[in-house]
Amino acid sequence: MNKSYMSRTGLVGLLGLSAALLLAGCGDNAEIQPQLQPDYYPLSVGSTRIYDVADTVWRDNVPTASRFQFREQVLAAPEANAAGQLVYQVLRSRRATAAAAWQPDSVLTVTVAPLNVTEQFNNRRTVALVLPAVEGKSWSYNAFNKNYNAADSQDSIAAVTRIYRNVNQPFRITRGGQTYQYANTVTTVNDSDPGSKNNNAVSQVILRTTFALNVGPVNRVSRSYKNDCSGAEGCRNPFVRKLGQSRNEVLIESSN
Repeated sequence: MNKSYMSRTGLVGLLGLSAALLLAGCGDNAEIQPQLQPDYYPLSVGSTRIYDVADTVWRDNVPTASRFQFREQVLAAPEANAAGQLVYQVLRSRRATAAAAWQPDSVLTVTVAPLNVTEQFNNRRTVALVLPAVEGKSWSYNAFNKNYNAADSQDSIAAVTRIYRNVNQPFRITRGGQTYQYANTVTTVNDSDPGSKNNNAVSQVILRTTFALNVGPVNRVSRSYKNDCSGAEGCRNPFVRKLGQSRNEVLIESSN
């Protein structure tokens, strides 16, 4: 695996005060220093990442599994937005097997600022990283996103919806008989404590992404399940996956 990505240097511009406050939170989260940070989401023209994807759809507690691959490519130089932040267009392609031809799937827009990295997909801009990465630091995933549920206090623009875990820790994962190892990673997770919006009798949601230093996202995990609550006794216990989907993406190849 070629991990020789070009690091970000010489980036200019700072977050607007309101957005910075939303991302900063309180306590240690408020200590923001505008300095060059370790690069956990490097991008450069020509860079390519290929992910092996294990996907499972649940209907009435019956799983249907599939496997395919995603490729993410930066085909053109980034453009600076009004704030001087670099904006990359990342083309995502999909194929059923390693022998199949790639087919265009979607475009992911990644904006790089000195203190955060955001992703925009399907017109929804979310905060992937807040820098510097500190164990336990939390922020609003929807700080720049207008498509949240304003009626839900746990899904508001100011709600804490991402947390850093395992900062500067090694990470390893096995896929297809091959083990991938990284010496320095950070992982972002959603709030999945028992009783929270993401972990209760009605629904279970797990969102976890691991980023490797000078490599980028190396593992994306998403699980979203709805319980069967249609009976007279209410939601089933133990939990039944009436509806849902799980997806696990593992980086298997990268080049610059």
